[in-house]
Amino acid sequence: MGIKWAVSHPQRLITAVGEVSVTATDILRCTDEFAKTGISIYRKLFDLTQLTSAITQADLRLVAARLAPNTFERAFGPTAIVVVSEALAETAKIFQAMMATSRQVQIFRDPYVARVWLDVTAPAGEIPEIAARQAPNHAPKLH
Repeated sequence: MGIKWAVSHPQRLITAVGEVSVTATDILRCTDEFAKTGISIYRKLFDLTQLTSAITQADLRLVAARLAPNTFERAFGPTAIVVVSEALAETAKIFQAMMATSRQVQIFRDPYVARVWLDVTAPAGEIPEIAARQAPNHAPKLH
């Protein structure tokens, strides 16, 4: 079904929720929109606890290749990935390993702990705020 996401400019935070199943295309649409609007520097919380199947390794490798520093022009804020299953955790670890030298990515089982990690790793006040007028106003709102 894809990813729904919302932006909090005061918190310099993007919260994205994967629903049922997520593909590389879904993730890349999000990251492309983040780059286009300048919010890729914001902290990201990807909640994948609602997925019913793991993202394929091939899809995560494609995303990792696309997000490599030489292909992604802007800075990319830290990313916390929240998972519920061991299968998804193992797949996410592949992505984490591929990003280890260029991006801060951590995997969690609890969204609260993930948020604490983001707050400690990259406090909102240390991340430049992007003007709200540049923010995507068509992004699906989380409910």
